[in-house]
Amino acid sequence: MSLRLSSSLVVCFVLAFAHVAHAVSQTTLAVAAASDLTPLEIPLGSSFGKTHPGIHISWVTASSAMLSQQIRNGAPYDVFLSANAQFVDELASNRNLLTESVTSYAVGRLGVLWRDGKRHPLSNLAAPDVRFVALPNPKLAPYGVAAQQALEHAGVWSRMRSKVVYGENVRQALELFESGNADAVLTSDSLLRGRNADLIPADWHSPILQKAGIVAKTTNLDAARRFIRFLSSPAAQDIFAQFGFSRP
Repeated sequence: MSLRLSSSLVVCFVLAFAHVAHAVSQTTLAVAAASDLTPLEIPLGSSFGKTHPGIHISWVTASSAMLSQQIRNGAPYDVFLSANAQFVDELASNRNLLTESVTSYAVGRLGVLWRDGKRHPLSNLAAPDVRFVALPNPKLAPYGVAAQQALEHAGVWSRMRSKVVYGENVRQALELFESGNADAVLTSDSLLRGRNADLIPADWHSPILQKAGIVAKTTNLDAARRFIRFLSSPAAQDIFAQFGFSRP
């Protein structure tokens, strides 16, 4: 009886030790990601975890401009995934901010969604029954710049710009639409998957080139390098394609 009890205690001790060892070996990688990547968090994290089971991805999503400023102010991120290549390039010019492994990982696409769930030409945005149109703020989000360029290309910007309401990023622009505060929204196509949205031609605006880099103050350099490499892998690129992104 006492022998069986001792064996059970040993087994429990070994299992407990293994659990503690696993917890200690688990690395949490803080990834600051542009808001257009919100729907990709789970599939990207799951795919990366299959080949890197010891690394857990902790996502923080916001506008690229805000995340860039947070990194300048010393935010404890490990990796920065920007929707605007310029923010990564600017940070990378200072080795104390972004150090290495800068890579272009995707090109974003712009979509438009209408309140009635149907598809219309962009010229209809100037119609009297369209009260407000939601866009990401061009000062903070590259999709906002692309949206304005697309509207100018369509010849409708000057006739409907007074109707524009701005979200801080692509998600907030969509939230303005979903809350009933806009009759149409131009935002990242990745957020419009599964809806009857219309894809805006890529040549109507500047390419939305997205870049990533490793934050200089990271304490998880090896894990960060592995994640950066993963972004260019076939597995990751397949996920990007599923959400409307094209290869850089």
